[in-house]
Amino acid sequence: MSSAAGSVEWVHLTGDERVLWAGTPSTYPALPAVAVGFGLCIAGVWLSRLGSLPGPSWLPLVSVPIGLCIGSWAYLTRWSTRYVFTTKAVYEKTGLFSRTVTQVRFDRVQNTSFDQSTVERLLSYGDIAVYTAGTGGVNLALRDVPDPKRVNALVTTCLSNVAGSTTDPPAADERPTL
Repeated sequence: MSSAAGSVEWVHLTGDERVLWAGTPSTYPALPAVAVGFGLCIAGVWLSRLGSLPGPSWLPLVSVPIGLCIGSWAYLTRWSTRYVFTTKAVYEKTGLFSRTVTQVRFDRVQNTSFDQSTVERLLSYGDIAVYTAGTGGVNLALRDVPDPKRVNALVTTCLSNVAGSTTDPPAADERPTL
């Protein structure tokens, strides 16, 4: 289980439901934005201390709050997103100030897939798509999931368990007559 497994108070589990995996999106995709934000902050302070630029000496400091906003937003959007896989459903929670929770029960899931680019494979993260019955497309797209191959295999195992636990319809001679 992931370290985020302890922070699933927003998921309401049924009596026999348990958490199999919980996590957050990988921070690797946010690193370029955090680096740009940090660079803007450093450049703004350095240029204002240099003092040889035309115009007011505080003008380069304008880049400091811009850099803080860029870096903070990239990190906080990842921090405020949570994924949870239980024995019965897949959950996604998003939102920094408001909260949106999407739940897809395994009995509605038809198929799953995961996608990784070359860079994502090197850094061990990727996207998982959950396809549900009756929608004709992706119902839930989990972005930047750490180790998506393992997590997708976990979902596939749960789907197999759900499919194996459903009862087959009775044979034609066993059906009740009306």
